[in-house]
Amino acid sequence: MASARQPPLAARAQNPTSSAASGSRVFPLRPFKYLPGVVRALMPGTMQTIQDWTHLVLVAGTVICGIQIARTAASMWAASCTSWMCLKELISLAFFFRCECYMVSIIGQFEHKLQEKQQAARREKDNLTRSYNDMIAEMDSLLQKSAESSAGLAERSFESKRRDFQRFLERVKSKYSAIFSGTKKNSDQLLREFKRFCNNWLHVFEECSIDPVNAPKRVVSRPAINQCQSIEQVADLCLSHLRTTEVRFISSRRDQDAALLKKNKGDYKRLTVKPAAGAELLALPDSVAVSNNRPCSWVQLGGPIGCYLRSSTTDDGYPKDCRVLCGQLIILSNEHAALLLGMLAGVVLILYDLALAATEGDIVTLLSSIVAESCIIVMLLRFEELDVIQQLTREVQQLSKHKEQLGQQREKMAVFWNNVHSLTELWLYRTVPRLDLYKEVHSQLEDTKDDLITSLAGANQQLEDLENKLGALEAWRNDGEIKTEDKKQFGKVINGVCQEPDLVDILIKLENNLGGMKMLK
Repeated sequence: MASARQPPLAARAQNPTSSAASGSRVFPLRPFKYLPGVVRALMPGTMQTIQDWTHLVLVAGTVICGIQIARTAASMWAASCTSWMCLKELISLAFFFRCECYMVSIIGQFEHKLQEKQQAARREKDNLTRSYNDMIAEMDSLLQKSAESSAGLAERSFESKRRDFQRFLERVKSKYSAIFSGTKKNSDQLLREFKRFCNNWLHVFEECSIDPVNAPKRVVSRPAINQCQSIEQVADLCLSHLRTTEVRFISSRRDQDAALLKKNKGDYKRLTVKPAAGAELLALPDSVAVSNNRPCSWVQLGGPIGCYLRSSTTDDGYPKDCRVLCGQLIILSNEHAALLLGMLAGVVLILYDLALAATEGDIVTLLSSIVAESCIIVMLLRFEELDVIQQLTREVQQLSKHKEQLGQQREKMAVFWNNVHSLTELWLYRTVPRLDLYKEVHSQLEDTKDDLITSLAGANQQLEDLENKLGALEAWRNDGEIKTEDKKQFGKVINGVCQEPDLVDILIKLENNLGGMKMLK
């Protein structure tokens, strides 16, 4: 929000000694240089050297507020305040204490190294901004690479083969029982072979996972299938789980990361880019923000008549736009709001002390209230200048927080997409070709009428022999032991097997070709 609250006196804030350098004979002023060294050692260095008139007013206000706090507290102690009669003292104490705290924090900015502090804060913000932007660019690059990756093609193939197997189960669950009229022994054998085939297909489908080794995509457990008493039960069990098992772990994660990246880009723009004139984000009007020659650029008269209070869309809700009739007040921050309330409270307190001074002659309290109120007015007049480092500090803290969160998100994205990349060859050359092979086999089995048991048993045996020769999943990763050329050759061979016109030829060609594959020995 620094851009929305650009200090109108930024030139002076960046060089606090500019007034002295321009020929002032008064500043820098050292009013406490004649105090004993022990006393000066207890005083902050920013109070010992006065840089300009604002600094002088703030130091004087700090001293007077401190004295008044002590006087008020002593008065309350002496009077043993236990009733509402001390309400004025409590309000006075709160007023002076709040002024004291804020003035001390502002005085801390007035030092010879203010320019260096401000420049260091700006450098830190610039470094954080560049780092934040680099992280976003890296995340964007990861997302673009994921879109270009063949992993998306593999995922679509997984989903297609899932639907194909569903259709197979829907067609054969009653068809097999209807076309087969053998003995109970043959029926039991057919049921066993059908369970065996479903288990084999589900075993291949387990590889359709982002972590096929430690977290395979297990749709139905083998014991659950083995407990079924009929082909129809097996088919219904598999269908009930397959219908709720959609393979979208890559595309879903890509959509999720794209939405997250869009949000991060919006946060980056909000944190670093100045809102355009008339934007919904509340900021100083352009006509005011560029008016660097007058103080209190956050308040003005004129414009449309209205009555409202609007908050910005930032995390802290600032700045807030308050309009009453033709007057407009931009409340820049919590500190700004506190100063405005303090000024109003100070007016009430001065009026009360004025009446009290007329009756009891307490001039000291009245003068203290006037000095404190003057300090508040000075701070409001130069609020945008005095608040510049605090603004930078808040922005740096906000950027640091967002950067930390972004770093965690980037790390998760990198782990996921690097893992996807490492599994691409496994999916493309091991999993997808075998699912294609199973599709051709169950398509042939679906139309088989004669000697169904033998055909199903032969298919199961060849498919299981293939599984036993494939080796460990880890060897098929991009960085695994099997060479990419050998993986491609395996996929090419399986695709060639799938081109055979009938089941017998498919099984014969599969048996003849697998023996010569290097990675299968």
